[in-house]
Amino acid sequence: MTKKVDSGARFFQTQAVFDRQVLERFMEAIEPMQVPVIAGVLLVRSANMARFLNDNIPGVQMPQALVERLENAADPMAEGIEIARETVAWARELCQGVHLMTLGHEDKIPAILKD
Repeated sequence: MTKKVDSGARFFQTQAVFDRQVLERFMEAIEPMQVPVIAGVLLVRSANMARFLNDNIPGVQMPQALVERLENAADPMAEGIEIARETVAWARELCQGVHLMTLGHEDKIPAILKD
């Protein structure tokens, strides 16, 4: 990442993050570079989608506890919105912004950003 900064990168944007500790470690590692970070927050709509991400998208790992929340939810979309809300809340404490990825469900953004 130092090469990226030396080549002119002015910020970093993460892939979808689901684990606060992972983002904390990343932020600690790049702190000396003093580069803003935008955290990727993905609306995961179902346990099947979560399993697909875990199995097929390198670098993206949704913790099993969150997969189980989606699996056990009466309304998985509502649970996914809640997980995204929680993620936005802690990501905003750690970095300079968030990038919401709703994959065709932009109408859910107000619910995700609701305090």
